[in-house]
Amino acid sequence: MIPVSFVFAFFGLFFASIFDIRTREIPDWLSYSMIALGFGTALIASILYKDFYPIVYSIIGFAIGFVLAWIFYKTNQWGGGDSKALMGLGALVGFNFNEGLPLFLILLLNIFIIGALYGFLWSVFLALKNFKMFKRAFRDYQLSENITKVRRMVVIATIVGLVAAIFTDSFNRLFFISVSALIFFMFHFFVFTKAVEKSCMEKNIPISKLTEGDWVLETVSVNGKVLCTPKNPVTKEELASLLKFKSQHKKSKILMREGIPFLPSFFIAFIFTLLLGNWLLFFI
Repeated sequence: MIPVSFVFAFFGLFFASIFDIRTREIPDWLSYSMIALGFGTALIASILYKDFYPIVYSIIGFAIGFVLAWIFYKTNQWGGGDSKALMGLGALVGFNFNEGLPLFLILLLNIFIIGALYGFLWSVFLALKNFKMFKRAFRDYQLSENITKVRRMVVIATIVGLVAAIFTDSFNRLFFISVSALIFFMFHFFVFTKAVEKSCMEKNIPISKLTEGDWVLETVSVNGKVLCTPKNPVTKEELASLLKFKSQHKKSKILMREGIPFLPSFFIAFIFTLLLGNWLLFFI
C-alpha cells in the first residue's frame, strides 16, 4: 500500500512540473504545501501509532533536502522553486534509517541520474529548435582564443592516450582508451552546453516579466547602489527595486538566463523510484 505522503508527493511534483514547463516558475504555496503536508502526515502518524519515528524521519528528510537544495541553489545549479520542492519531497518521503538503505537516498540518486539525462536531452532539443543560432554560437566558441588553446591540449592528451593504449596490455589499453574518450567527450560537451546557454537561454526580457529566483546576466546599479548582479538569483527586494527603477524610465529590459524546467525530472525520478524501489539490489 502506498503511503498517503507519497500520494501527496506524486501530485505535488505533477502540478509543480506543469507550472515549471508553462511558466518556468513554481508557486511558493505549492512547495510550502508539500513541506506542511509532509510534516502534518508524519505528525498524525506519530500520534496514531504512538511512535515518534515518523515525525523524526520527516524532519531528517527535510533537513537533508534543505542542505542539498542550499548547495545546488548557491552553486547556480537550481532555482528557488526546485530547491523548495526538494525540501518538500524530503519531508514527504522522509529518511527511514531503520530500513537499510533509505528510499530517500535512492530517490536522490535517481534524481541526479535522470536529471543529468533529462538536462542533456532538453539541451539537444533547444539546440535543434534554435539550430542556426546554436551553430553560430558553437562555431564562435570553437574559434575563441581560450577554447582553441584548450582544444590543442585535449587533442594532444587524446593522441597520447591512444598511443599509450597501443603499447600496453589489454586491461591498461581499455583504461587509456576510456580516459582519452572521456577527455574528448567532456571538452566537446562543455562547448556544446556553453553554446546552448548563449544561443538558446540568454534573453533580453522586460523587467516587468522578471520573477524571483531568475538569473540576470548583468549588474544593474543606481548612484553606486547595486540593484542586482549575476552572482545570485533575483530576490523579492531586488525585484521591487528593479521595478521602481523601470518606472523611472531608466531601464526597460534586462539580460537574463532562462533555465531548463527541471521539476519534470524530479517527477520522473519519483515514479521510477515507486516502480523499482531500491534498484541497486539488482546488482548485488
